[in-house]
Parts: sequence; structure tokens; C-alpha cells
Amino acid sequence: MKTKLLLPLLLLGLATPAYAANPEDVQQLLETKQCPQCDLREANLEGADLQGANLRGANLEEANLKEANLQGANLTGANLENAVFNELERGDIRSQVKPLETAVNYFIPSEDIVTNLDNANLRGANLRLAQLPKVSLRNADLRNADLYGANLSYANLAQADLTEAYLVLVNLNYANLSNANLQSVDLSGSSLVQAVLVNVALDFSIADGATFNYANLSQASLIDANFAGANLIRTKLQEVIAERAGFYTANLSGADLSGAMLKNVGFNKANLSNANLSDTDLTNSKFGIANLTNADLTGAQLRFAYLESATLTNSILDGTDLYRANLRSTAMQNSSLIGANLTEANLINAQLNNANLAYSNLTDSDFRASNLDGADLTYTNLSNVNWDDAFLRNVNVANADMSQTTFKGARGIPPTFPN
Repeated sequence: MKTKLLLPLLLLGLATPAYAANPEDVQQLLETKQCPQCDLREANLEGADLQGANLRGANLEEANLKEANLQGANLTGANLENAVFNELERGDIRSQVKPLETAVNYFIPSEDIVTNLDNANLRGANLRLAQLPKVSLRNADLRNADLYGANLSYANLAQADLTEAYLVLVNLNYANLSNANLQSVDLSGSSLVQAVLVNVALDFSIADGATFNYANLSQASLIDANFAGANLIRTKLQEVIAERAGFYTANLSGADLSGAMLKNVGFNKANLSNANLSDTDLTNSKFGIANLTNADLTGAQLRFAYLESATLTNSILDGTDLYRANLRSTAMQNSSLIGANLTEANLINAQLNNANLAYSNLTDSDFRASNLDGADLTYTNLSNVNWDDAFLRNVNVANADMSQTTFKGARGIPPTFPN
């Protein structure tokens, strides 16, 4: 009989939480705001005034910090795993990601911020799986913080320092990260739909598989950053500096990269259809097998660029500098290259049906086995072009400079062409 009575009691004991906040530590924090290394696990601190509190190294795992004021608090090395700062109401329409086709950049009104962590020191803090939607972390120190799986949707992180923070699988949809420092962070798999990252520093960061659809990264620094497989649909990237960055297999469809510095960037197998790349510096960049259908490359610098097997159908390359670019086996049907510089460019086996190359410079370029059926070559410079096995039916060469060229080996040419 005793055994039967003890068993439920033992089971009840096992169901009791294994840990809870130390009441004395909670009282000390609320009375003095000084509680370094305190045990505050599962503490209910909802609405508490903790402005400027010293919580260095404190254990706040699963603590309730809803509506708490932690402005200027020192949380260096604190454990905030699974802590709850705010929660989006189930009926809050903004908790649902807006359809991408109607989305616009979104800012949270200041009165909508619930928890205040402005200027807080969270360096090295453990914020894994923390619920931080709509919090204000302006100018906060989050260097080396662990935010794995955290929810920071609608959060204000303007001018925050997140250097070397661990941000894998973080929800940053609609967050404001303008002027923040995100150098050397890991954003793999994170979601930043419609986030504001104007003038942000993302140098040396990893964003493999991350989603930046409709985000604003204008004037951001992305030097040596890696965006392999990332989604950047219709993302604003005007005037970014992204030298040596990698966008392998990334989706940049409809993105605006106008005026960007993109020297030595890797876009191999990327989707850049309908992208705006006008006036960009793409010197020595790589576009192998990339999709640039309907892209605007007006005035772009593509000297020494690698575009082998890329698709540029219906693209605009007016005034582009393609000096010594590799365009071998590219698909450029119906593309416009008016006034382009193709000096010494490699266009072997390129498909240029009905392309417009009027006023372009093709000096010393290689068009062997290419297809220019119906192309417009009026007023072009054709000096020393290699046309061997090129298909030139219906090509218009009116007023072209052919003084130093022959069409020997070309196919489909009219008998009036020089041999």
C-alpha cells in the first residue's frame, strides 16, 4: 500500500520544473538593479523597470520580459535562451508576411515598440530561440551574441553592432537594420523579407540560403560576403559595394543593382532576369550559365567579365564596355548592344539573332561559329573580326567600317560582302 501511495508522489515530483528563479535574486534585481551572475530562470519580470540594470552573466533562460524596460542594461554574457520579450498577437495581421507582389518597406511606429533594449549591452549573450518581435535594440551591443532561431520580426536594430553574431534561421522580417554593423555574421537560412538594411555593413558575412525578398540594402557594404542560394527577389541593392562577393545560384530576379560596385563578383548560375544592372562596375565578374533575360546593363563596365553560356535574351547592353569579355556560347537573341565596346571579345558560338549592334566597336573580336541572322551592324567598327563559320544571313552592315575586315569563311552572306 505504501508503495502505491509513493508512486504518484514520485511522479508528481518528476513533473515539477527542474529549475526556477531564485526569489532572493529576483528581489535583489528589482530593488537594486544589480544582479550579475544571478539565477533568474523562468522569472516573471513583465513590465519591470530594469533601465541600466547590471545583469552581466545572469541566467534569464525562459524568463518573461514582456514590456520590460532594459534600456542601457548590461547583459554581457547573459543566458536569455527561450526568453520571451514580446509576442505577436495571433490576430495581428502584421504577423503574417505580406504577399511579395504587394509588399513595400515597412517601418514600425515608435509607440508600437513594446520592449526597450536601446543601448543595451548583450555582447556574447545567449538569445537562442528568444521571442523578440517588435523590440527596440537601437545602438545595442550584440557582438558575438547567439541568436539562433530567434524571432526579431519588426524589431528596430538601427545602428546596432552585431559583429560576428550567430544569426542562423533568425526571423528578421520587416526589421529595421539601417546603419547596423553585421560584419562576419552568419545569416544562413534566415528570413529578412522587406527588412531595411540601408547602409548596413555585411562584409565577410555568410547569408547562404537566406531570404531578402523586397528588402532594402541600398548603399550597403557586402565585400567578400557570401549569398549562395539566397533569395533576393526585387531587392533594392542600389550603389552597394560588393567586391568579391558570391551570389552562386542566388535568385536576384527583378533586383535593382544600379550604380553598384561589383568587381570580381561571382554570379555563376544566378537568376538575374529583369534585374537592373545599369551603370554598375562588373569588371572581371563571373556570370557562367547565369540567367540575365530582360536585364538592363546599360552603361555597365564588363571588362574581362566571364559570361560563357549565359542567357541574355532581350537584354539591354547599350553603351556597355565588354572589352575582352568572354561571351562564348551566350544566348543574346533580340538583345541591344548599341554603342557597346566589344573589342577583343570572345563571341564564339554566340547566338545574336536579330541583335542590335549598331555603332558598336567589334575590333579584333572573335565571332567564329556565331549566329547573327538578322543582326543590325550599321555604323559598327568591324576591323579584324574573325567571322569563320559565322552565320550572317540578313545582316545589315550599312555604313559599317569594313576597311580592315573580310568575311572569309562566313556563311549566308550576300555576294556584295568583301571576301
